[in-house]
Amino acid sequence: MIVMITFLLNACGARQPFDAEKLPLSPTLRQWQPVSSPRAVVLGLHSFGDYSAAFTQLGPLFANAGIYLESYDQAGFGERQIEGRWAGESLLVKEAARRIAYLSEVYHQPVFVMGESLGGAVAILAALEHPQSVAGIILSGPAVREGIRFRYTWNAAIASAAALAPGYRVKVERDPQDPLLAPSQARRLAQDDKIIRQVRLDSYWGLIQLADSASDLAPTLNHNDTPVLLLYGERDTSVPEAGIVALRQHLQGQLTYHAIAQGPHLLLQGKQWQTTGNLIIDWVKQQQDTLQVLQSRPASHSADTAFGPPGQLQARSD
Repeated sequence: MIVMITFLLNACGARQPFDAEKLPLSPTLRQWQPVSSPRAVVLGLHSFGDYSAAFTQLGPLFANAGIYLESYDQAGFGERQIEGRWAGESLLVKEAARRIAYLSEVYHQPVFVMGESLGGAVAILAALEHPQSVAGIILSGPAVREGIRFRYTWNAAIASAAALAPGYRVKVERDPQDPLLAPSQARRLAQDDKIIRQVRLDSYWGLIQLADSASDLAPTLNHNDTPVLLLYGERDTSVPEAGIVALRQHLQGQLTYHAIAQGPHLLLQGKQWQTTGNLIIDWVKQQQDTLQVLQSRPASHSADTAFGPPGQLQARSD
């Protein structure tokens, strides 16, 4: 009886909507800018429960390689949390798509979209919104679910629980000494107050639906031949391998795949983050070289297609 009462009390007030206007994106922007004009631009999208600080290790590595990296707190996370509420798939995708279009316009170049876990699902869906503005997609342990056994049975169970008690919270334990993560990131994930530690059932159901959408629409990426880099940790216990296998099958012709030995789900925070980061950098440079060759075919390729300044970005740098 006590458990049931607690369950119901946790669900109280669950129907209040997420108000994005109260928590704008711009103040949470982080940028890592190379000394000279960047040769490529990357938008980073963090995982569920995390926020823009997920890229604090990769940022300087990218900048030293001449690549501009930008991230922000996605709606519902980091400084844009409202009691752990789910902001909604539509808002998450819309914000990323707008940022892609903006960066492409500012830098006069298509943008590479990099997503980890939830961020990977958002990256897939946002890239489909503005394919002409996307140079490539980098997916690290993306939240995809095609091929999972009893997928729709699980969906029905989670949806029912979320409908009955949307505000019920499940505690997420994080080990500050996780041996699969970089020490600084293990501590950050375990101790940073901006990390979500109690997941609402309706937010979890929102994540499942987002992953389903990304799985269902990912095959349409091959309509525009967008190059994709897919990274998956061999110790990933969050995204079933079946979903990764299905994604590889759909995107064979445009896909570069790397399985990271002893890699965790959050590869970009993993112990081998530098190796993973350099894999990404090398792939981005290869794609950018190919893109620049294609763009230089007309003899009139001139200064107006070069990288421009970052413009009036309301952001902070790390």
